Amino acid sequence: MKYAIVKDGVVVNVIEYESQPSTPPAGFKNGHIAIQEDRVNVGFIYANGQFTDPNPPELVEMPIMPTLTDMILADPTELAKLKQALGIA
Repeated sequence: MKYAIVKDGVVVNVIEYESQPSTPPAGFKNGHIAIQEDRVNVGFIYANGQFTDPNPPELVEMPIMPTLTDMILADPTELAKLKQALGIA
């Protein structure tokens, strides 16, 4: 299982342990605690029993691109070419 090593409310390390480690975990000084959490990274904040990412990924809004069908139907010349290619009058 994945454990966040937390010191003063900040994840300072992430380690895999087979079972709940002692407090402080082996190799860490007093004040460090290990909390089982699969979705955590170094730098996350731990407060009120919850982990939060201080730098969440920025959501980039992608423009809506017209489909090939939309482009053909919007251009009478392209529509005429398609009809001719399909043998439609």
